[in-house]
Amino acid sequence: MNRLTGRVFHLTTRTSFAKIQENGAICNNKSGCYTIYTGSQNSYGRLLGCVCLFDLRGNNLEIIQNTLDCYYFLGPTWFSRHGRKYITWDLVYLFLDSKYHNRLIPNSMAYNHYMQTGQYLHAVSKLELWIENGIPLSWIENILLIKIKEPAPARNTIAGMHYWAVIKASEKR
Repeated sequence: MNRLTGRVFHLTTRTSFAKIQENGAICNNKSGCYTIYTGSQNSYGRLLGCVCLFDLRGNNLEIIQNTLDCYYFLGPTWFSRHGRKYITWDLVYLFLDSKYHNRLIPNSMAYNHYMQTGQYLHAVSKLELWIENGIPLSWIENILLIKIKEPAPARNTIAGMHYWAVIKASEKR
């Protein structure tokens, strides 16, 4: 967490990062050409053609904790890979160079959009912000690669029963 505090970053998976490197930019996903996770289906940033970022410059621990409760950017479940022995996350944090902070669209714009149109679009309260269109890799000042690996839950637990049912169902596909 200390490496994220005080920074603005985009979070993705290592697989998606490979695509970012090929493109030379973090592209928006307005067209839905990349995987869309549940929260992204109605995302303010995605639907308006922006790249979503997190803003931890304020260092307000209460706001950060509230965000983690809504969107656990330290290991989102939808970025995990489930195996027989382990649950694995291959995360990539791309830190926006402060020279480009003037291009950030503030979080309040999602609320303003709702007030003007009556259309509710999902935004992570207070800490999510956006850049229109895309972010060239030259705007990224550094990259943090994180691999998290934790044991799969035991089969005789409630979490384990669900986990192993999901594994079994995916093997049938």
